[in-house]
Amino acid sequence: MGFMDDDSKGFLLSMDLLIAIIPLTIILGLVSANMGNIMFELEDTVFRGSTERVAADAMNTLLETSGNPPTWERTGNATVVGLAKYDSAKSMPIEGTISPTKLGYVLNDSSKVQNIIGDNYGFYMNIIDINTNTSMGSLGTYNSSANDIVRVDKVTLCSKLEYVSSLVNEIKYTGASRNYNAPAFETSYQYNQSYDYYILFVGNGTANATVKINANTINLNSSQIYSAYLINNMFLYTCSTVPTQFFNNTVQVNITGSNFGTSLNFYIVQVPKGTSSSYVNYNNVVPKNCMFILYLWPK
Repeated sequence: MGFMDDDSKGFLLSMDLLIAIIPLTIILGLVSANMGNIMFELEDTVFRGSTERVAADAMNTLLETSGNPPTWERTGNATVVGLAKYDSAKSMPIEGTISPTKLGYVLNDSSKVQNIIGDNYGFYMNIIDINTNTSMGSLGTYNSSANDIVRVDKVTLCSKLEYVSSLVNEIKYTGASRNYNAPAFETSYQYNQSYDYYILFVGNGTANATVKINANTINLNSSQIYSAYLINNMFLYTCSTVPTQFFNNTVQVNITGSNFGTSLNFYIVQVPKGTSSSYVNYNNVVPKNCMFILYLWPK
């Protein structure tokens, strides 16, 4: 009889199996112990991804659309707010260019942005002039103690004041007098109770100019041409019996007394009533590169 007969072979097989199972049991134990952390990290990743999508969608809505309706700033009522200036001639938003009037409404009413984001998230947005590192406006309160704060940012164009018609870098190729037709702009009786309109020329070497608003002539001499000039509201088309109806106002510019190659930079600027004429200047009218920053976090 050998040391191990047929009956004893089952004993060795059971011992081998038990020894083999021990490492497997340890591995399963470790996996089970860490399963909670793995699931938590997975859920956190999914949830953070959802927050990032909400932030990106909100950013796109604000900067790439003019909202619904696209001219909602005329009444202050919007189904969805968008900040992009609206080109009425082309019936499309100017993506990445913020309308100061739209922005002004939003900065005074955080619910307009909250409606885009949803009630499950807190937010803070800030628009910073890239060159001067100064804020053009902010909304909300940054919550540094919140978990899973997401930041999205995008370069955009923004100015402090709205221009509604412009001629930019129009080159005068002769020394003779020349006429230009600028884009028309819209006004209503009700709108004109809230806004004034200024003529502004920006450093282009022009000595004298004549501006016609709906064929009403405004003569500007060399001492007036580089200061903001208030347009008489009587020159603008409105209808007091239908105060909310908007009308087109035509704009013609005639330049005299300038040299060959002189460029024309001309704006019709819309400002809230009571704004000082000294505030209507190049720095506040011409759009600048800004960083639009949006922070989002789950409540």
